[in-house]
Amino acid sequence: MRSPRATLICTLITLGLAGCGDKTTGTASDTATGTSSGDTTASVPTTTDAATSAGSTSTAAPTTSTTIPTTDITATSDDPATTSGTTGEDTTGECIDLPPQETTTESSSTTNGGGPCQDPPDQPQDAACSDASGCGCASGRCFLVPILGGLCSECLDDDDCPGGCTAPNPIAGVGATCNLGEPGAGCNSDATCRNTCAATCGLVLGVQGIIDVSTCGQCETNADCLSAKRPNCSPDYDVAGFGGQLSCKPDHSIPNNVGCSLTDDGMGEPLGNHACQSGKCGEASVMGLLKLGICGECNANADCPNGQVCSDPTVDLNNGTLSGSVCI
Repeated sequence: MRSPRATLICTLITLGLAGCGDKTTGTASDTATGTSSGDTTASVPTTTDAATSAGSTSTAAPTTSTTIPTTDITATSDDPATTSGTTGEDTTGECIDLPPQETTTESSSTTNGGGPCQDPPDQPQDAACSDASGCGCASGRCFLVPILGGLCSECLDDDDCPGGCTAPNPIAGVGATCNLGEPGAGCNSDATCRNTCAATCGLVLGVQGIIDVSTCGQCETNADCLSAKRPNCSPDYDVAGFGGQLSCKPDHSIPNNVGCSLTDDGMGEPLGNHACQSGKCGEASVMGLLKLGICGECNANADCPNGQVCSDPTVDLNNGTLSGSVCI
């Protein structure tokens, strides 16, 4: 029986490359490498939209809310990767965890239209599932990711939780879980994010039509970074956990082998170039589906001296590490 990581990688390979057998060997299943400069291979995260099956109808279940104790986390402007307040301003103060907002929104749930359940009953959290009604999950919720399949989960969206819903991790085989809106927690909107230093819900990882992972961070775009000292909204990827968060960083502050923004600057270059120490934010790719920016030595052969060639940035799925491009 394949591990969740092997199953995920085999699924991706069937989309863009060759087929997979019951066993995976070598670097193709562990660390995928691109074929063109600046375009490599990495890992795939999770979606915040649960798929529903044909004929499903919505039912309402009451929600509950809890109060989060207020805690103070000191933030200082001496740390270029840390800001305080909700707008990315360059200030010194305290980060405060606020209690969750009271909500009257009904929790998400579906039914299978009265037909037979496609899954065994009462499966635990993280068990594989395929029926969008959640009839086979003890929680009543099967979080489906197109192409990748489903996992029994605590939640399908933020309405199912006192805080937010952190999307599943298909590589680790972990279903979606509820959170309290802390930094890096999954979210559908800013209202979920309850820490004053990470009050913005921003997209960290995404594959259009398949997977989106948004989390609580300092910013969603550069426009949210109001400090002239830290104008760059940049991703801090958690590859192993299929997550991370966005934070405001100074120009030329991100070292090689660390995430950067691939958002176009309007002139055909990634905005991450301004944040990387090297001035080079390269694009890594998971089977041509998921794109991650990584600071490296070069973005093209022309960036390398003495006829050297610019390698592709890579992502190691086993170790959860990023490797920027180098001149070789």
